[in-house]
Amino acid sequence: MKILIAYAGNNNTTQDCANILKNKLHNAHVINLAKQQPDISDYDTIIIGSCIRFNEIHNLVKIFIRDNMNLLMKKNTAIYICCGFPEKANQYLLHNFPKKLLNKSFSIQCFGGNLKVKPYKILDLMIMKIVQKNFKTNEKSPTKIIEENILEMVNDIEKLSD
Repeated sequence: MKILIAYAGNNNTTQDCANILKNKLHNAHVINLAKQQPDISDYDTIIIGSCIRFNEIHNLVKIFIRDNMNLLMKKNTAIYICCGFPEKANQYLLHNFPKKLLNKSFSIQCFGGNLKVKPYKILDLMIMKIVQKNFKTNEKSPTKIIEENILEMVNDIEKLSD
């Protein structure tokens, strides 16, 4: 079974998760949608990964889904998102992904994320500092990559080949 992990993100978290998946799966190829738009016809399983930034998936993921929707409906599809607020994952998924793709996907996971301040512009920096301050005042621990959810997706994928 040939597996494609197609992702786009604004920091390295989505890429890190794609690489963790790749290392745990056989015959998996990782493509950053910012560098290449893949031909998905050669793959049996397509894993779509995106960051969530201000409630939205990455624009390149939106374009990838739009341009490949008909073919995605004929493939085994899985979706993962990386976000700083995993408790809002269902909201993000329903807001951003076509319902027919969500219904067809055999695995949908939130892999958590890291709230990073460095790569952002000045307005983003101010917002992120407020968010981080809010974490401290609410005694909520900052998010991190949720390894258990990655392993759950790997298990879902391995079941396809049984």
